[in-house]
Formats: sequence, structure tokens, C-alpha cells
Amino acid sequence: MNQVVSDVLINLNSVTKTYQTDAGLFMALKGVNLHVMAGEFVAIVGKSGSGKTTLINMITGLDRPTEGEICVGGAAVEKLSENQLAAWRGRTIGVVFQFFQLLPMLTALENVMLPMDFCGTPAFG
Repeated sequence: MNQVVSDVLINLNSVTKTYQTDAGLFMALKGVNLHVMAGEFVAIVGKSGSGKTTLINMITGLDRPTEGEICVGGAAVEKLSENQLAAWRGRTIGVVFQFFQLLPMLTALENVMLPMDFCGTPAFG
């Protein structure tokens, strides 16, 4: 069954991410193509060092690809400025980090709502 392009929520085309290290270039992602449809549930699994976190960082705009295109919800993520990315993330993306990055004096709900408040996004409604 063919899906209409508008049903694609996350679209990565030929995404590559290379880091410069003391030992030389390290290719964390090589030509990744990923298409996630609206309403689809996806899990990213793999061994340590396989690029899972790098891939999530690409999708959320926390890092930029060396090459390739990333489109999430109609936004060309790799083309957004840092300020545009911050506003886009505040309206569009929720990230739960492996090490949580939560403020201990807030409840779990308050931690989730805090970035929404920064962006002026209504929590309910």
C-alpha cells in the first residue's frame, strides 16, 4: 500500500554523520534512510556504539548531519538556524534523555511542562 508523502512524519535521506577524533575521522552514521509514518510506533535498537543516540540527535536537531536531509513534521531540520531549532523543538519534539536531565525539585509532570512554558505552548487544550 502506498502512503502519501504527507503521511511521512520523519524522513531521513542519505544522512551521514562524521566526527573528527584524535584517531581520525569516525563515521557514526553512513547514508541512513529512515521513513516513519504518522501514527507509526518505532523502536531504535542496537549494540552500544551503533549510532542510536546519534540518530536521535539528528532527528531532534540536537546535532547536524555531515551530509543528507532530515525532515520532521514538514520542517527541514538540517536547514534551521539554532534559534529556529530551539523554537521548533519547543513546539514539536519531546526528548527524554538517557541520563534524564530532570530538575529534582520539580515533579515529573512539571519537568515535562517546563520547556513548554518556555516556548509559550499550552500544556492542555
